[in-house]
Amino acid sequence: MVTTFQYPQYLYVLCTGEAMQNPATGSFESGNNVWELKGICREETNGKGHVIHTTGGDSIVFSSLIQIPAGTERINEGTEIIVVREEIEPAQLLDSDFTEQAKITGLIIAKGKCLKYDFGRLHCRLWI
Repeated sequence: MVTTFQYPQYLYVLCTGEAMQNPATGSFESGNNVWELKGICREETNGKGHVIHTTGGDSIVFSSLIQIPAGTERINEGTEIIVVREEIEPAQLLDSDFTEQAKITGLIIAKGKCLKYDFGRLHCRLWI
């Protein structure tokens, strides 16, 4: 008997740190970026070239639809996301060599910016 998991992949979100003012120079320095595991998910590639309409009224052909369990915290449009096949240490995603190798091996399934997020009764959806 084969068991199929509804959400076999993992969703990571890039959280950007708030810029802080350097007291010595008065200039603003960007905050640290940190990848955070948001939860489980299922990526579905847009093989037919379907179009979505964003909140700004634009029509966009998306690359992937990410299905997420109901109750998952909202992910804002423009947020960078990565979907991977297995749970990993989030800090690894900051290493560009690791991410390039992970794309080649198929560990990283999808990467992009959130174009639209939709809360649903049974599940949430995110388009990249």
